[in-house]
Amino acid sequence: MSTTDRPFTRALVTGPTAGIGAAIADDLLRHGVELVAVARDVSRLEALSVAHPGKVEVVAADLSDRSAVALVADRIRADELPIDLVVNNAGFGLIGNFHEADLSSEWGMVQVNVEALFALTHAAAGVFVQRGGGSILNVSSIAAHLVSPLGATYAATKAFVTSLGDSLVGELAPHGVTVTTVEPGLTHTEFHQRGDMDYSNVPARLWSTAEEVATAALDGVAAGRAFVVPGAHNKVGRRVLGNLPGPIRRRISLAANRRRDDR
Repeated sequence: MSTTDRPFTRALVTGPTAGIGAAIADDLLRHGVELVAVARDVSRLEALSVAHPGKVEVVAADLSDRSAVALVADRIRADELPIDLVVNNAGFGLIGNFHEADLSSEWGMVQVNVEALFALTHAAAGVFVQRGGGSILNVSSIAAHLVSPLGATYAATKAFVTSLGDSLVGELAPHGVTVTTVEPGLTHTEFHQRGDMDYSNVPARLWSTAEEVATAALDGVAAGRAFVVPGAHNKVGRRVLGNLPGPIRRRISLAANRRRDDR
């Protein structure tokens, strides 16, 4: 349960119809924050709007399409019904050998996880600096700090998200703009099913719920924190594995992948 207020009037959230994004949207709406919901699944967007009459503005957009991203960026910059929090949550992951992967699918991951987030962060930073305040929440992953055989592209996209946020914190702070990057670990959502990832052998204690991640992330934004890593086990894992020499990290990751493939 959150112990921190949500000091926002209106938030734009990408991917608010499932998983962490849905939990973030629900938290904000419960705290009286109006929502601009951005996703490509129109039926889910409409269901969210119906469930919260007058509180949800629907923007149907495929964030792998640059023209659609441009329209969302324009909404962020709009002076009418201004947005004071942008949550870049939309993203997906795929698993498999990089050299055998379908290039269009891998490129689609880069477009959504990196290009769209980059463009919308840029739009938010520009208008928030102009207005003298605002907050950006970008959803990364602890994978950003890990060697990830069979998930190289996903890990690389999240490394970009983490690096971008880390750099922007100090740059935008003098203008009253906060940037928070949340780095979840394994979380119970549709993410793994969509990416055909099987982690059924991972102990329950190493998983978080989408609600736990959302609460930690939004508490972090409200407190002006630069980074949020939900779950004590994730904090330890990020610190320990992130500081290991590359050859050891690669050996551990390869061993984990072999155990998964041998089940």
